[in-house]
Order: sequence, then C-alpha cells, then structure tokens
Amino acid sequence: MSDDTTRGDTTPAQPLRMGAHVPEIYVDGYQGATYKDGIVKLNFFSLALDPATNASHREVVMRMALSVGTVMQVHQALGSLINDLEAKGVLRRGR
Repeated sequence: MSDDTTRGDTTPAQPLRMGAHVPEIYVDGYQGATYKDGIVKLNFFSLALDPATNASHREVVMRMALSVGTVMQVHQALGSLINDLEAKGVLRRGR
C-alpha cells in the first residue's frame, strides 16, 4: 500500500508537505473518546511492562483532538481504507 495522503479526504486537493519533525507513534490500541465544546478526543495506548511486577498495563501514549468535521473525514477515510484492504485480501471483517 502506498502513502496516499489524499485518499478519502473531502477537502479540496492541495499539496501536502511533511513537516521536518512529524512524530510517528505506534499504538497497540484505542481506549475511548470524550467530547466537549465541539472537540472529540481519542485516546490511544501501548502496552507497557512493569519490571518490578512483570505485569503489563495500558499506557496512554497519544491523545488526538479533532473537530467533529475532521472526525467525519477520518471515519470516511478509514472506511475506504478498510474496503481497499478487504479487496486486496489483507483483512476480513468478522461477520
């Protein structure tokens, strides 16, 4: 899969430039959302290991804050991505 940065975007096409220091954060999962004053906050976690107890726990590593309009754009883009991955046989939805 290529890095198609405009796929699913509903805004007019504009060149996209990558900033010099764009963080790439790996997450193990999603852990809830909150909504207040027109902003949706999505929490993402990674699994961390406590060396003292050898137990793992979820640690929030990123909180993404989005306008409701952007949430809708992301929803549409992820839907398109999932459909593409299904068509390529990369994943199957549980039915």
